[in-house]
Amino acid sequence: MKKIALIPIAYTILALTSNVLFAQTVKDTMIYSKVEKVIITSNSAQKILLNTPQHEPMSLLPSISKVNREEIEEQGAVTLVDALKYTPGIWIESRGRKVKQMVSVRGQVYPYPSYAINGIWQKEFQELSYFFNSANIESITINRSSSALLNSLSALTGLIDVKTIEPKERKGTIFAKYGSLNSYQTGISFADVKDNFNYTIAVNGNGTDGIKDRNGSENMLNAMASLNWKLSPKLDLGVNIFYIYGNRELIQPIKPADDKFLTRIEEYDPYKAMMVSSKLKYKHNDILTSELTFNYAGREPHYKMLNTVNNKSTEYQETDHEFTTNWINALALSSENTLRFGLLYNYWIAPDGKRFYYGEKAEVHTASVVVTDQHQFGQLLVDGGFRLTRQYYANWGGFSIEGASGPFSKVNPIEDEWQSPEWQATAGLTYSLTQHSSLHFSFAGGVVTPRKGALTDAGNTPKNETRFNFDLGYRQSFSSQSNLYISTFLVKRNDAISYSGATIEEDDGDIMELYKNANMHNFGVEINYHSDKFFNALSFFTNATFMMSQIYENDEWSKDDEIPNFIANLGTNFQRGAFDANAYFNYTSAYKNDRFVSKDYKVKYGKAELGNFATVDLTAGYRLGKKQNVRLFIEAKNIFDNDYQTVAGYPDYGRILSIGCNIQLW
Repeated sequence: MKKIALIPIAYTILALTSNVLFAQTVKDTMIYSKVEKVIITSNSAQKILLNTPQHEPMSLLPSISKVNREEIEEQGAVTLVDALKYTPGIWIESRGRKVKQMVSVRGQVYPYPSYAINGIWQKEFQELSYFFNSANIESITINRSSSALLNSLSALTGLIDVKTIEPKERKGTIFAKYGSLNSYQTGISFADVKDNFNYTIAVNGNGTDGIKDRNGSENMLNAMASLNWKLSPKLDLGVNIFYIYGNRELIQPIKPADDKFLTRIEEYDPYKAMMVSSKLKYKHNDILTSELTFNYAGREPHYKMLNTVNNKSTEYQETDHEFTTNWINALALSSENTLRFGLLYNYWIAPDGKRFYYGEKAEVHTASVVVTDQHQFGQLLVDGGFRLTRQYYANWGGFSIEGASGPFSKVNPIEDEWQSPEWQATAGLTYSLTQHSSLHFSFAGGVVTPRKGALTDAGNTPKNETRFNFDLGYRQSFSSQSNLYISTFLVKRNDAISYSGATIEEDDGDIMELYKNANMHNFGVEINYHSDKFFNALSFFTNATFMMSQIYENDEWSKDDEIPNFIANLGTNFQRGAFDANAYFNYTSAYKNDRFVSKDYKVKYGKAELGNFATVDLTAGYRLGKKQNVRLFIEAKNIFDNDYQTVAGYPDYGRILSIGCNIQLW
């Protein structure tokens, strides 16, 4: 794609959707003096931490953004991944493999960000992020910094925390949407709010026929039930249950993808998953609050593959289960100092292996301890923390190459072995300049370990990565709804783990991607802005992330051409009376990659040219009835039908047109 006329708009306005949750937090923790200086009072800060012990520190504010329910609906997002599209610094790689879409923040592609559901860390969630229906989501909080410590065990790569629907009033809703490629999204939900509890019951479905003659058919059903109950003035209980069932054909690529991908017909049929979580929060007294969470997740993807060359078929069940419990406490040591500490335990088992590790049992225990402290010095708020994590491998079959360097089917498993400890340390400063502005600094350092079983081109296990992250940010509030965030970040990665571009084919025909270690630097600037409503009708947001990524290879530093240098988003929202119209623009700069590319293509052309595309999405709706409880709407995704790829061989579906109706029953 050549020069794009809309790019200067993003350059001119530059900015992002404000984090409503954290902006409100700032407002709640500040009082204004006669000289218009901001004083973050220790009593207010402690109140927040005692109410939400897992709350990340204020020093991370410029690096955190939020997508709320209204924005998800206005964007026409179908899945969790769709809802992240216009978040600052988000880069989505779409392909047709078992994990269909990979989401990264600030160009950090391995490991990818962690996920949490209602603040509860999920060990194995990459494939589920695409299956998770957006209708179940109240909001999504995206932490792009490596300094997150309390909500995830691998937050050195960022964290995506999904808050599920929690009703504020009695409501019943029916929803339906239909569009190009026989795509659809349907749903029905009921919710009620009583004096001391609320509940939600919802069933949602979505699917598509995909591209003709290239597979890609999908049909997914999501069912959920949630309950939030105030058992006593001191004790709160929350329970969430999710069930996912359906099937997904893995879309076949086109050239320059390797022939081994072109001749495979693959699918998950059926795909089943269940997640059950509960959270107990107990306020002991005015200075101590404890929060205890439990989580179970079970996934049963049934994988099927047909090789059209030799007519050989393969199928197996990739069953896995995980159990997690997390205990965290917030203790006010004094009016200026708040201590938080906690323990986490996770048990994960895949009886028959997982993905390309199928055939060998995996059984892993993970334990972690965390401690943080926050202290108030007038207008300066100081925070710091440390997390230590260690894993015990009861069994790790095909995931290991220890003792052998041949195919996975011949390797020696790990049994009854402790792994090296992983650590993460953070420190932060928040300084209030005026009643409307503040400075924020955060630091994080730690170890990132490769997934066991990952291989380099030479057949070795990648080294551990040591990572250091620095964030410096500025916040300016113009009103309760209008905010500007400017932040700079530096990520220094020693022995960074990244894809090498090479793959190997296992005995059962599955494809495994190979990795490499290299020193990397990633420096960037983010500018994020969200406006007020003009004329009580029009508002807009804009954000831009500039990144300069370097890699040390062949004894010299050079640009890492596999990372886009620039990602920009712009959105406008108009509502007048019963009518609403919304427009969204995304630009992702050029980058290269040779993952899944044929050897002949690599020799002749090198890496495939990717990125350098702009997309425009439009939605519009009209509300009917005296209470405007019926909304008819139309949507157009990639309205100019731009042809682009984020992963070689997997082009975008092109223009998708949809119509739909949302009916609020009461």
